[in-house]
Amino acid sequence: MPSSDNLPAFLRRRLAGRETLRRVIGNSFWLFCDQILRMAAGLLVGVWMARHLGPENFGWLNYALATVGVVGSLTSLGIGPIVVRELVRAPTENVGWIGTALLLRAMGAAVGFLACVVLAARQSAPASSLVVIVAAGMILQIPDVADLLFQARGESKISAWVRMAACVLANLLKVALILAGAPLAAFAAAGVAELAVAAMGWWWAARRAGCPLSPWRAERGRIGALLRESWPLTISGFAISTQAYADQLVLGLMLGGEELGQYAAALRIVSVFAFVPMVVQTVAAPEITRAKRDNETLYQRRLHSLYRLMFGIFAITAVPLILFGPWATRLLYGASYAGAAALIPWLAFRLFFTNYGVARSIFITNEGLFRFALLTSVAGAVLNLALNLALVPHWGARGAIAASLASFALTIFGLEVFEPHARKNLRLMLRAIARPWRADATG
Repeated sequence: MPSSDNLPAFLRRRLAGRETLRRVIGNSFWLFCDQILRMAAGLLVGVWMARHLGPENFGWLNYALATVGVVGSLTSLGIGPIVVRELVRAPTENVGWIGTALLLRAMGAAVGFLACVVLAARQSAPASSLVVIVAAGMILQIPDVADLLFQARGESKISAWVRMAACVLANLLKVALILAGAPLAAFAAAGVAELAVAAMGWWWAARRAGCPLSPWRAERGRIGALLRESWPLTISGFAISTQAYADQLVLGLMLGGEELGQYAAALRIVSVFAFVPMVVQTVAAPEITRAKRDNETLYQRRLHSLYRLMFGIFAITAVPLILFGPWATRLLYGASYAGAAALIPWLAFRLFFTNYGVARSIFITNEGLFRFALLTSVAGAVLNLALNLALVPHWGARGAIAASLASFALTIFGLEVFEPHARKNLRLMLRAIARPWRADATG
């Protein structure tokens, strides 16, 4: 975060003596910088790369990324939040916890890479070779456990700089590959190169922080404790990832790279706006948590206000996408992506569920409904996969969009009626949708 001396006078006065708040704002600033850089690079360089590759090759690249993403969500073991919690509780034991996390992540990455190789062997070119190349990045992500240390210490600036440096260098490499007319495999390797640069950054940052990365520091008791506690997070992460990538996997398997390329290009445009609710969540979550601690009525009022805001953000972003998104897509991607332009108005409705899903996570956390969230995630993933298999052969990419929207509706709204604690949250969400201009909310 910039020095407080450079802030406006009224902000300096409000932050005076409030070190915790200053740390939160500082961490948020660097996280936002990282996300904004990635969003800009992903849009500008990503669009240029898509034009260079063409819809079919771009589709197969996204298919490989989706395949590795689903496998990686399972083999990463979901240990991150637990390790961060333990590092906060016992900062003097960071070497043991980080060493244990490193060993588990290494074992998971090895299993994940082998699983991807087996999956690749059952597929035809170019998907098979691309999956293996992208899967190599799973090994290079092992040192990412250093990020857990900096999360626990509230030093997001270090993590942001590591990721931003890797992002800049990787995108410069992609630009060079585009100018050189490089083949498809080179762009898959460029993504792996970004992870390699980040890996070197994590090793350096961890050593500089006095916690060198070494799997030999792992402890048997901590391995068992982490695995016993993390399995629900592992399953939940796998379900969420499956729900997120099912459409791309089914499109690639059933209709090939051309259709997937059109879908992935449109999705990239829409995903740019998914950054907005994440920013709102980061700012709103502490205030809502404090309200839950102090006053139940105030807590529900703030949740209702958040849901109203999310509906407003959806309207502000979706309407321009529906009206101007097709034109902007044709302008950015060119005539070869005419199919992507036609998908934008339909994909814009995905932002509605993105916004409410992000806001709902605050309610889930404050109420401790993690098992319920696990069940809804699994149900949503199963429905999404089933509907994709049923609809994609007949409707193509539009069928994938319909499947995603239906599964998100089930996950975020439909299953709330079966959980007594979640019914009040469902009422708040529906009230915010039906009457977004009404600020009042009762229990």
